Amino acid sequence: MSERSLSRLIIRETGLNFRQWRHQLLLILALRRLIEGRAVQQVAQELGYDSTTAFITMFKNGLGVTPGRYLEALTSEISFCHIAASPGN
Repeated sequence: MSERSLSRLIIRETGLNFRQWRHQLLLILALRRLIEGRAVQQVAQELGYDSTTAFITMFKNGLGVTPGRYLEALTSEISFCHIAASPGN
């Protein structure tokens, strides 16, 4: 399949251009790895970023927060849900 055909297919199926689609894919892969407990530096390297800073910038541009802040918020939310669901609360 040619590059042009792949680009058209991605746009038709997702409504995103290739660059946007790739960015979304990288965010999904990053989130999965971070939630599994991998370090930000490790995730950046696994996804092919030359530097951790470049990875953090991509993440923040996509989700509005750094990976560390995202995980802090997620951990707080999970803790709150756990407490709220505990018997006697």
